[in-house]
Amino acid sequence: MILRQGVTGRQAYFLDVPGTDSAAALSVVSFTATEKMGAATEVCIELTHPQQLARGDYLNRDATFSIVPEDGAPKKLSGYIERFSIVQTTKDFTRHRVVLKSHFGRLQAVTNSQPYQHLTTPQIIQTILRRHGIREHQMLFRLRRQYPVHLWRYQYQMTDMAYVQMLMQKSGIYCYILETEYGDQVVFGDDIDHYLYDDPQRIVPYREVAGLEAGGVEAVTTLKTHMETVPQSFTVADYNPEQAWERFRDEANIAPQDETTYGQPYIYGTHHLDQAGAKWEAQLRHEAAIARQVMYEGESNVLALQCARVLETDIVLPDAPKGQVIVEITHSGARDASYSNSFKAIPADRRFRLQLEPENWARISGTLSGRICSPDKYTYGFLNSVGYYIVRLDADFGTWPNGGESVPLRLAKPFAGKLQTGMHFVALDNDEAVISFRDGDPDKPEITAFHHHSQARDLVTNDRRWLSRNVIRTQKNNKLRMEDWAGQEGIKLSTEHSGKSQLNLGYLVNSKLEYRGEGYEQRTSGWGALRAGKGVMVTTYDRPGATGHQLDMQETIAQLENALATAKALAASASSAKAEPADTDAQQQMKEDFDGLKKPGLLMSTPASAGIVAGGCALLSVAVRRAA
Repeated sequence: MILRQGVTGRQAYFLDVPGTDSAAALSVVSFTATEKMGAATEVCIELTHPQQLARGDYLNRDATFSIVPEDGAPKKLSGYIERFSIVQTTKDFTRHRVVLKSHFGRLQAVTNSQPYQHLTTPQIIQTILRRHGIREHQMLFRLRRQYPVHLWRYQYQMTDMAYVQMLMQKSGIYCYILETEYGDQVVFGDDIDHYLYDDPQRIVPYREVAGLEAGGVEAVTTLKTHMETVPQSFTVADYNPEQAWERFRDEANIAPQDETTYGQPYIYGTHHLDQAGAKWEAQLRHEAAIARQVMYEGESNVLALQCARVLETDIVLPDAPKGQVIVEITHSGARDASYSNSFKAIPADRRFRLQLEPENWARISGTLSGRICSPDKYTYGFLNSVGYYIVRLDADFGTWPNGGESVPLRLAKPFAGKLQTGMHFVALDNDEAVISFRDGDPDKPEITAFHHHSQARDLVTNDRRWLSRNVIRTQKNNKLRMEDWAGQEGIKLSTEHSGKSQLNLGYLVNSKLEYRGEGYEQRTSGWGALRAGKGVMVTTYDRPGATGHQLDMQETIAQLENALATAKALAASASSAKAEPADTDAQQQMKEDFDGLKKPGLLMSTPASAGIVAGGCALLSVAVRRAA
């Protein structure tokens, strides 16, 4: 490969900007182009032009940078001009600096908060690429693994580039930029057969001799090998509430015969859903570590080198019997300097994995707001068979079918236990939900609580002295109210049904907080029933401070004993007068049955008077059982 040098000879480097006539007079002074696995290609070019160029003719325009040798195929780097600078102006020329990026780099310009539902990782990546106008021929997915469908993934305040890179890290996908006849193409792969292999096979000489590049020989001129101790294995674990019978834990060691490895990192919260997922997460992390165990660093003038290209040399590399795969490369050249490159590579028989960088992944340490959703503004709660709700995050302005704004989210409660024990107040359509994220992971949302807001005011405020009240109230005004105002303590349990059926305890007031009694009141406009299978005692004998036992009835029994004594005296008088005496034995038995309500009786007593007043008839019926 021969690249002419000097200002007067034929140029070796060109920048073409379709539709811009002034680009024909551009002269390249120098350039640096960087390619890296998982990233966009970036080319920084210094140019001169007889005139000062207009921003609108270059900035954000598609362009192609070419390196043209005299004796070989040109190397092209296509994309769009991301930055355009005027760095020097003289009477003879203006010096400009242009930064050209592959179209994949457009993802860096947009920050987003966007949920994705029922998609695989490759499908999410495709969705994002299409959103940036990247067409089908500009992307290629060469994937071996079967990727699971994610019910929910949430991009939170990340650039599209950072989010796609995170998705690739988590799923074991890498990407590189490939130049085609139609321009730049981003290629996604996940295995060693997705590298770029020379056909026919090409062996590049390794020569640590300066000046060969001027003679037209392509060679590797510098090669260093860096090795480091990496973990022997990885252990991962996580908990899936949908399969809560156990936590899923597993470990992986993909190089069990390698004695240079050491240690077993343990990572919790990798968001796998089952045992197979745990195995994959552990394997992925060890593959990423083993990929960087041996790293080659070299320099060459081989123009065809690029990311994912397999480089084979004429020297033996013990850790790379099948060559090296380029994972990062920087190309450079100038008017007064021949083309050269510096690169990093790993053994080509190892799966390349992007380095997992969880410290750069989005975390939500606080909460986000959202709205409970239903298919058609349901009057009652819209929840599934296990009590989960659909929520639209307030940060989400996407188009979703009603009732499909999220996956079903579980609701945190003050108490929840087995045997369907716990507390659950049904949330209604458009209620404001407080969404938290388990482990801080945007992909693990849960409903933590609910908020009132300007369109749905709190039920306890400083209005009309409500500040001393504690209230539970449902949409149909079923209510439990507890009043703590000093001297006016009370409880109200009520429903609107049957003409306000209520149980009022303590200090009783009306709707205007006006006094209307104290003690207790049980009332309804419907039917009422008092039923107790073991007996009922109604008494006006007091037990101040709620002392004593439930069935304390000493005063009542004393009244019964007095009545029995009177009956016995009357019976004795009747016997003396030869009249029929009263049956005091039945009264004695009744007293014994009432004492402690040994039998299901109805006992009423009062130290004062008692009365029954009826607007119609009154009936008192006694079934008398006589001894045989």
